[in-house]
Amino acid sequence: MAAVESERRTSDRDRQLALAFPLRARARFEDLEPGTLEEAVAALRALESGAGRFRACLLWGAGATGKTHLLQAACQSAAARGGRAIYLPLGAADLHPEALEGLEQCDLVALDDLQQWLGDPERERALLGLYQGLAAAGGALAVTVDRPPAALVFNYADLASRLRALPGYALPPLADEAKRSVLQRLGAERGLVLPPAVFDYWFARGPRDLATLLVQLDALDAAAWAEQRRITVPLLKAVLGL
Repeated sequence: MAAVESERRTSDRDRQLALAFPLRARARFEDLEPGTLEEAVAALRALESGAGRFRACLLWGAGATGKTHLLQAACQSAAARGGRAIYLPLGAADLHPEALEGLEQCDLVALDDLQQWLGDPERERALLGLYQGLAAAGGALAVTVDRPPAALVFNYADLASRLRALPGYALPPLADEAKRSVLQRLGAERGLVLPPAVFDYWFARGPRDLATLLVQLDALDAAAWAEQRRITVPLLKAVLGL
């Protein structure tokens, strides 16, 4: 009975975390521009095989390199195959070490911006505990950081050695043209026309990381259909507050 109750509590917390940090519908591997981030995608795809054996990888790069999109895409892929996957942005202010308890029961745990928890002994202990739990359970771990692993500063040498030993993949900055191409393609799938003037204004005044751009595209899509308007610079300014 105790084991059943523990499993129920873990499932409830998994659902709460999934509601607090939902995956974007368009955060899929297929939504990446063909030919971009192929090595990182292959590494994350490799986590899908070998169930029962611990698999892990670490992606690193500056902002706007697609880290969040890749982790969410990996979780979407795992869920589509019936697996239990959880995505956690460790930079979230309301995320505490207790959130990692029991996650070793997941098939895939994706931790975004792990560097945000380094330097805090309690958080590093929680990370080490999760790593050890996933390794024992044969789960998969995907991690992103904003710099090369050798440049990360840890409190615990044990955690440092484990994370630095993971297969690592550097993410090059995604060119603006590639981001425009992704947005154009996804917009066309929804029947949206995004004129060059809209892109010029959008990219000159708004955030240019792909994760934010995709969220903004959802907002523009909703507004365009609700108001039955074409996407223009005035609509962009009104919806996105630019």
